[in-house]
Amino acid sequence: MRTIAITSGKGGVGKTNIVANMAYALSGMGQRVMIFDADLGLGNIDVLLGLSPRYNLEHVIYGEKRIEEILVEGPGGVKIIPASSGVEELTSLNEDQRRGLISQFETLTQGADILLID
Repeated sequence: MRTIAITSGKGGVGKTNIVANMAYALSGMGQRVMIFDADLGLGNIDVLLGLSPRYNLEHVIYGEKRIEEILVEGPGGVKIIPASSGVEELTSLNEDQRRGLISQFETLTQGADILLID
């Protein structure tokens, strides 16, 4: 699996639009694409794609859901891991939470050819 991160030091420059368009184009070429919305301040790939996820990364971190339970399917079959906007304390996970999250990501991403990180 390939991982591509789209980053910038400034907000509002179009990162999410680039990720959404890349995902849609790659899925159109037969790739299994997954998007991880890693913006803990203002994640919005779901809004851009017109989706309303019921659960997000916060539910996974606190053990309420498994990561595969929060996945949302977007256009072209793209799978999305929704962010947990406004929950910046997620940046200070304890070791057990960090290991658990990494383990779930490893299992989940086996079903994707490309992981795009927004």
